[in-house]
Amino acid sequence: MRDSQAGRPPTLRGLRLIAVAVGFLVLAAACTETADRPRPSGESLAPLTPRGRPVLPLPDAAQERNFSEGFSDRPVDPGEREPGIRPTTPPEPLVLPDDVPIDHVVFVIKENRTFDHFFGRYPGADGATTGIAFDGRSVPLATAPDVFDHHIAHGFWSGLYAVDGGRMDGFSLISGGDTLLGYSQFGRDGIPNYWKYADRFVLGDRFFTSEYGPTFVEHLYTVAAQSNGVMDNRAQLVPRAGGYCDDRKAFTPAFRREVITGDLTDPHISRIVRLENRIADDSPANLWGIASYLSVIRTCFDIQTLPDLLEKAKISWRYYSTDVFPIGEVLRAIKHIREGPMWRNVHPSEEFFQDLENGKLASVTWLKPPAPYNEHPNLPGKESSVCAGENWTVSVMNELQRSPFWKSTAVVVVWDDFGGYYDHVVPPQYDIMGLGPRTPALILSPYTRKGDNPLGGAIDSHTYEFASVLKFIEEIFGLPSLTHRDGQADPLTGAFDFSSPPDMRRLILPLRKNCPYGNSPPFLDADGDATERP
Repeated sequence: MRDSQAGRPPTLRGLRLIAVAVGFLVLAAACTETADRPRPSGESLAPLTPRGRPVLPLPDAAQERNFSEGFSDRPVDPGEREPGIRPTTPPEPLVLPDDVPIDHVVFVIKENRTFDHFFGRYPGADGATTGIAFDGRSVPLATAPDVFDHHIAHGFWSGLYAVDGGRMDGFSLISGGDTLLGYSQFGRDGIPNYWKYADRFVLGDRFFTSEYGPTFVEHLYTVAAQSNGVMDNRAQLVPRAGGYCDDRKAFTPAFRREVITGDLTDPHISRIVRLENRIADDSPANLWGIASYLSVIRTCFDIQTLPDLLEKAKISWRYYSTDVFPIGEVLRAIKHIREGPMWRNVHPSEEFFQDLENGKLASVTWLKPPAPYNEHPNLPGKESSVCAGENWTVSVMNELQRSPFWKSTAVVVVWDDFGGYYDHVVPPQYDIMGLGPRTPALILSPYTRKGDNPLGGAIDSHTYEFASVLKFIEEIFGLPSLTHRDGQADPLTGAFDFSSPPDMRRLILPLRKNCPYGNSPPFLDADGDATERP
């Protein structure tokens, strides 16, 4: 039975093989009706400040198809229907108590899964075992495979079509989604240790991705509570996806600055929101209407990040990432970090375990797995096993619990975007960027709240997004907010009970031995090479 909080509504170095890098090029508004009334014909909006060359027009049909994730020439006809409804009210303003006994926060960011895909069957959680297709069919969620080789689009446009103004029925529309392979989920047998963590600690069932997708954008929100208006991994083919400041030819589409605030009453923002939530009602015309607000900018820019605030306050931080999955290595896109002294805090993912063994754990850690362990489906050149990825996470948690840091540590594990997988819960809309579909979310600490889950854990139904983790860190260390997103975010208040002594019982789990790789450490970027399969 769900343990819900009284009074609360339920409401993310060195060169690698060119083949791997090239492979990533293919990855790469109480409730209020968010659709405002159509503007009278002839009413014009004030022009916006140019930011770069406009994305539109695109030179040919092939580039239109690539940019639109296939929707430029794909028939979409929903027929006559009522406008969709999405909530726009931000979370109730809540704060953490004074003197929270957390000295270390570890933010683990994995790849491309939804809540229903991982925990839709978990007892007491807001999950689903059937989905809805765009034609109205009820689709049972099939058992998900450990290794998934099929590509399903999961970019910004695909996320908008999937959400479909809050109907949550467009997952069958997106490229690769017509197979209905994205209508799948794991049970306890498939991800037993993730379910064990839910049993013992906290499972968040209203933790949303910050944007509709994809990786580059979502990971920017995990460090900056914004994406600088960027909405895609890239705008053109480049020699190395994810090169960012290291690649002078790397560009990306971004919204003009005036429309990336949280003011839903702004005429331009209101128009974009209306087009977003009716994107399938007049497709692709509404898509192109949104795209008219996009400019092309270089993927090397300066925005304020949480590492900047930590650095200024002399609070230690480290960012573990991998250039084998370069799209997620977003600090490489922040010019003053990549080209300045703060880059010293960016380390290869493979170094985390050794650093922990040597007694090094920063006050704030962003932790991305080595590429074969991030659970991204259809990873170029890799098998990408969920079983292996779970083993890596278990190793992280085992070593943290064995360390002297555990008593004062909080770990948050999320998956960065929806990956094309079905989820049934309507995401709130705070601005033109999101929120996107729910992510699985595990919150682990000696101070997590108790509940009715099998090992005493709890289900937390507060509304969160990636900026909630940043808000949690900001409140603990007395830092200001970065944007409207973390300014309004709930700082994970439903996940913790700081009024009780810490529960120091460790949950040390064995590694699974039936994964296609990653059955024991070390966990390396070189593992899981698909070319080495027997």
